[in-house]
Amino acid sequence: MDRYELAWAAGFFDGEGWTGTSRSEQRRSIQTHARVNQADVNGVPAALTRFQVALGGLGRIGGPDRSVGRQDLYRWAVSSRADVELLQHLLMPWLGQVKLLQLATALERAAAPSRPVAPNDEWRAWAAGLYDAEGCSALLHHRTHDGYMAPEMSVTQSSRVGSPEVLRRFMAVVQAGAISGPYRQRLATMDVYRWKASARCDAERVIAELWPFLGPVKRIQAQRLLDTIAAQPDLPRGNPAWGRDKTHCVHGHEYATARLRPYVSRGRDERKRENQFCLACLREYARKQREKRRSAAEDDRRSISEPVMSYLLK
Repeated sequence: MDRYELAWAAGFFDGEGWTGTSRSEQRRSIQTHARVNQADVNGVPAALTRFQVALGGLGRIGGPDRSVGRQDLYRWAVSSRADVELLQHLLMPWLGQVKLLQLATALERAAAPSRPVAPNDEWRAWAAGLYDAEGCSALLHHRTHDGYMAPEMSVTQSSRVGSPEVLRRFMAVVQAGAISGPYRQRLATMDVYRWKASARCDAERVIAELWPFLGPVKRIQAQRLLDTIAAQPDLPRGNPAWGRDKTHCVHGHEYATARLRPYVSRGRDERKRENQFCLACLREYARKQREKRRSAAEDDRRSISEPVMSYLLK
């Protein structure tokens, strides 16, 4: 079996799979089963077929399950202890701790610890599997430039105990983006966390690293994102009216003309930046402070018996 495809399958199972047990009245023993669900309007999802092939044909694909207002739902499933044990054996080197714990609980065994990730091709294949399961490549309207689209790549996961391990592992593999959350969702039982990369350079690099292992659906999304941002002109960095190169203060005073006499260094022989502060604003502030102090002093000198109007008309 191809290790890269197994790593991809482990990432896909980390995102969409689950393992459990059930007992029915017709069976005396507990039934162990595992499943991966995927929705698609065009028939059996390519990702489920790829998952089954990566596992050497293990399991079966069923569906569709139809409900009003939803896409047709398909499922890959195994329902015997031997098949679940084989699934655990094949995917264990890459699975996250949550799925390892689910498998161990279903098989009544001690859970193996998840292994540390590394920025190599096997772990990029795992990250691509997780992205095929839970990832999204989107284009958002730029918040300050009308008609300009900004890229956004994201992977969403739920957790009861802080940021999910699979998101931290994903970020360690792609070495880009950040994890945010928790977010509350109506009717949800767990908080939602999200890995997200919005910088153009990050989106281009993450797509390049995951591309060899991505499925067709996520490739189409990623290619649309790349084509759109490549067709747009580069935006200027920052606002020229601000920052270290600005020429005027917030009140419109020009720094070059605000100084009344040349600047002379006092010891360090360094040329001070013209825009360190606005001297015109400082002079205006000092004038108002002098007027305030003078007014207070004059009020103190006014006689208690002298009318206010006569004092002001002097």
